[in-house]
Amino acid sequence: VGKDKIVTVQLLNKKTGKPVPDAVIFATRLDMAPDGMAEMATKIALDPATAEPGSYRFKATFGMEGRWLLSIGAKVQGENGTVEGKLVITAQK
Repeated sequence: VGKDKIVTVQLLNKKTGKPVPDAVIFATRLDMAPDGMAEMATKIALDPATAEPGSYRFKATFGMEGRWLLSIGAKVQGENGTVEGKLVITAQK
């Protein structure tokens, strides 16, 4: 729980299992939908300080303990359409 917490997501190619570098992240949302509070969204921003290819860092504010749903939309070079993913993060004190 707190401000400017780092969340790192690795984008992998399902066929090859290799990291996908240079994806364009165009949509992000972080809310408490898993705990029945989808209206409780918080601030999340892409952090340009990415450690390795295929890893995408975000700074987020987790205002309270509980389960948060991170939703991401990305455009991957060489792929038609967009890639969307969701994952649940548990924030603790």
